[in-house]
Amino acid sequence: MALRGVWQLQKLVVNYCDWGGSSRGIRAFMEAHLPAFKEKNPHLEVVTELVRGQHPNLKGIYSS
Repeated sequence: MALRGVWQLQKLVVNYCDWGGSSRGIRAFMEAHLPAFKEKNPHLEVVTELVRGQHPNLKGIYSS
């Protein structure tokens, strides 16, 4: 969403585990949908971080 023409969401950080069962869904999302999401949102920086042994999480970083 933009406020006065400025996109508020600046960065998305996706933390996931490469072997944990709780990360299965985010790994499938990253394979199937993340490349298209990045193409549709070039103003948004999307970072994926491998964090072993932890549950997945998604963190949004906003402009203010």
